[in-house]
Amino acid sequence: MLEEKEIYDIRELFDNLSISIRELSKESKINEVTLARIRDGRPAYPSTVNKLLDTLSKIYDRPFYLSKVTGVNILANRQGKTKEAKLEEVA
Repeated sequence: MLEEKEIYDIRELFDNLSISIRELSKESKINEVTLARIRDGRPAYPSTVNKLLDTLSKIYDRPFYLSKVTGVNILANRQGKTKEAKLEEVA
C-alpha cells in the first residue's frame, strides 16, 4: 500500500503498483517500453506523462500531478531537449 504524502517519486509509484506493467500499459494505452523509460527517468512527452499520471491516479485513488511527482523527465521541445538541458544552455 502506498503511504499518503505530499510528494511522490515516479519509481515509488511503479514499485507499489498492484498490477503489472503490461496491465498498466493496457490501462493507460502507453507502450510498455515507454512506461519503463518513464520509470527509469528517461525523457517523455508531457501528454504521455499526463496520461500515465491520470491512470496512476485512478489505480491509487488519489490525484497525481507533475508538481506532486519527482523523477519524471519531460521533453521540453521537439528537438528532444529536456527542461533541464535547456536551462543548462542558458546558464
